Amino acid sequence: MTTNLLLHVDADSFFASVALRHRPDLANVPVAAVAHVYVASANYPARARGVRGGAVVQEALRVCPELILLDVPRAEVEEVGDALFDLFHDCAQAVEPGSIEEAFLDVGATDWAGAIAAGQALRRRAALELGIPVSVGIGRTKLMAKLASRAAKPDGLHVIGDERAAELRTVLSIDEVWGIGSVTVDRLRQLGVLRLGDVDGIPRDDLQRVCGTAITRRLWQIRDGTDDAVVRPVEGRSTLSAEGSTAGYERRDWAPVELLDACVGRACHRAERAGLLATGVTVTLKPASGEVPLVLKHRAADATATADALLPALRAQLEQSMVPRLLGVRVTLTGLLPADRAPVALF
Repeated sequence: MTTNLLLHVDADSFFASVALRHRPDLANVPVAAVAHVYVASANYPARARGVRGGAVVQEALRVCPELILLDVPRAEVEEVGDALFDLFHDCAQAVEPGSIEEAFLDVGATDWAGAIAAGQALRRRAALELGIPVSVGIGRTKLMAKLASRAAKPDGLHVIGDERAAELRTVLSIDEVWGIGSVTVDRLRQLGVLRLGDVDGIPRDDLQRVCGTAITRRLWQIRDGTDDAVVRPVEGRSTLSAEGSTAGYERRDWAPVELLDACVGRACHRAERAGLLATGVTVTLKPASGEVPLVLKHRAADATATADALLPALRAQLEQSMVPRLLGVRVTLTGLLPADRAPVALF
């Protein structure tokens, strides 16, 4: 186990927070960022009224009639997400993404004071430079850091020290263990495992039969305090994606090539930031007419993270596909290689 303390950093109500950057007058009233007919994200005043992400808009309005709806600004969301990870990389020696708005960070801190100082500095920069609130959790393992960031919300910092961590390894409800799904939780409850400490009374063979080898191993490691404490950077990924939708842009008349250019540019920026080069690219086109999505594929002559090297061939394929108007585009860079190990030419 690493001796460094870990940070879990999570932007609060990310989609809603991005949408509210231009509407500070709405910061203290219930607001939901919506995509099509669903709530993508609700701010904390809305959550206090019972609005949850994933809810149908009509249901959200039923439980909170005064709810203000804002479109998800998808292009801005991706830009802020990229900027957030730029901030993460500027503050940490290793970053492991969890989603567009959260990650585990190793900031090199070996003592609690150093970790707290790093977390507070990151929160200040996110507020000043990006205009969004982030919550930070600090612990010795990923589980404890994740639990700490949950406790820190909204817009706070929380530490789970050694004494509290030892207590949680016994009393934590099994449904609060990060990474264990609802089906496995139900199976464990049928065995009588309601809290982590209950694992001790279940024969390992019975536990493994009910929830599998991987979960059994993880539960025992959590009980022993030897669970995952290593931040694994993005450089190990083999694919990387970016997407855009006309539903999330202020302009709803974007031509297909403009959406394509925007998504390829963002994907290449992320790859370049991670020190990766792509050997291929897959583009999924979602026609606004509701027809079956079209898939375009291109294999690069040389591994690259430069949009200009990929776009000519992709534009040509897009033109041949004759899609009059798009609902969305998803660009996936494939066959990613570390830049220092990529061959000059692949064929």
